[in-house]
Amino acid sequence: MKEEEVVITVLTVQGLVQGVGFRPFIYRIANEMGICGEVDNRNNGVCIRAVLPPGQRELFIQRIRREHPPVASIHRIIVSERAEAKNPYTDFRITPSRSESDEVTQVAPDIAVCPECLCDRKVQPHRLQYPFINCTHCGPRFSIIRDLPYDRSQTTMSAFPMCPDCRKEYTTVNDRRFHAEPVACNHCGPSYYTLYNKAMITDYAELLTLSSRLLREGGVIAAKGIGGYHLVCDATSEKAVSRLREIKQRDGKPFAVLFRDIESVRRYASLNQAEEESLLSWRRPIVLLKQLRPLAPSVNPGMETLGCMLPYMPVHSDWFEQLETSALVMTSGNLSEYPIAITP
Repeated sequence: MKEEEVVITVLTVQGLVQGVGFRPFIYRIANEMGICGEVDNRNNGVCIRAVLPPGQRELFIQRIRREHPPVASIHRIIVSERAEAKNPYTDFRITPSRSESDEVTQVAPDIAVCPECLCDRKVQPHRLQYPFINCTHCGPRFSIIRDLPYDRSQTTMSAFPMCPDCRKEYTTVNDRRFHAEPVACNHCGPSYYTLYNKAMITDYAELLTLSSRLLREGGVIAAKGIGGYHLVCDATSEKAVSRLREIKQRDGKPFAVLFRDIESVRRYASLNQAEEESLLSWRRPIVLLKQLRPLAPSVNPGMETLGCMLPYMPVHSDWFEQLETSALVMTSGNLSEYPIAITP
């Protein structure tokens, strides 16, 4: 190497590293360590190019492995070097994504809304009651992506230009929405609407009141989830669940149940520590539990187990704030044996 040349270290981080706040994480620790370089998404992972003295390189890699976002999963870090005639970097930055490989990295799954976002929608003026709130720690990922690398322009959110408030958060380093690709609010993001008695309702508070009333009266509603539609009814109402079976054309297969909170789950099912941790995790899976008390008989006829899950979208929490019931049947919006419906 010539004396004036600078060695650029290239780190390719592979695994579940897109859609989990990985680039903002790299940006922050690089700035903390005074590292100059850049980071971007590639088809095969996250690529970091930086000027790293040997001692700093090892510490940087250790911090990446030790401090990465909780949803991320690192399979490998490939290290290489290249020489440059002069140092091309004066700071550290996030650069536009590139497609330079036929390899395909993992894409983050959809992540349950985090407690911080649930608090934000009660106090942030532009997000009051916003049903699609998200940040780098939560929100839709897999359901909105169209292609890799993971960037807003490669997702269904490309149809929603950010307003000035969201753009400011997206570009502010110490903000939780720094480079959160689905970032949106009441002013610029997607919104709910409902059709009822041939009338369209676009006010979220109004449609929330209407849907809650219908659920309270034993009705069945169709609600768009992050991806497809769900059919929803009161899990304690035999009238409602029987009607749902007619609509679904499902004779005896059990339904999954969305509970208000973990205390509500405990009233109807027994669960150990591992099951509780799974229910409360960011994945919000359906966990099969031993049933203690019955819900409506048609929820799981002849079964001693119950498929349980907890709220993972703001609208779920909003319903429970307006309803007395502690459990809702939440099932895919489709006829039995058919794929889930993603359009009305």
